[in-house]
Amino acid sequence: MHALVTAHLMLSEENRGFVRALEAEAGAALDRIDAPLPQRVPRDHVLSAIYAGGYYGAGRPVQHDPELPSPLYRLVGKPLDQLPWKRKLPGLKEYKVFDKDGVEAVFYHISAGRRMPRHTHAGSEATLVLRGAFHDERDVYRRGDVSLADGNVEHRPTTSRDEDCVCFAVTDAPLKMTGPVWGVLQRLFGK
Repeated sequence: MHALVTAHLMLSEENRGFVRALEAEAGAALDRIDAPLPQRVPRDHVLSAIYAGGYYGAGRPVQHDPELPSPLYRLVGKPLDQLPWKRKLPGLKEYKVFDKDGVEAVFYHISAGRRMPRHTHAGSEATLVLRGAFHDERDVYRRGDVSLADGNVEHRPTTSRDEDCVCFAVTDAPLKMTGPVWGVLQRLFGK
């Protein structure tokens, strides 16, 4: 989720300004607090804490994809067009970055003019648009916009007709299909 929020702030000038204002206010509040005097810590304790995480090896290559903000590039190490996409449905490909304990982080590549199945959410979903646009019953989402949805939202995202849409989404629980055919299939297969 941190990578999604950081990438959003890199793409959204308006929200970057809002965050800068919040940070300035938080800094001013910290300045008003009487801080305790720092304690002296032996050098070997400091070095042990620094190196406790071990050696992480070589860093990721420098970003070469202007469409992919650096926090997301660091997750995958390659441009969007070089990701090993897997077809899920006609017009829908995905590249799963993370899937553990019910939390998923996934890149989606959705063809222009494609309607996704109607669904709601068993948990929360945050979707950042990286290329193109999509709309649902609530709003239109373009590059840099974030769509937030939970169990109170039932929607059917539809991509714009003139360009494919590439998004990065983080969910903390599975989607719940609600359309007549998809709902039956989900109940049959338990996903």
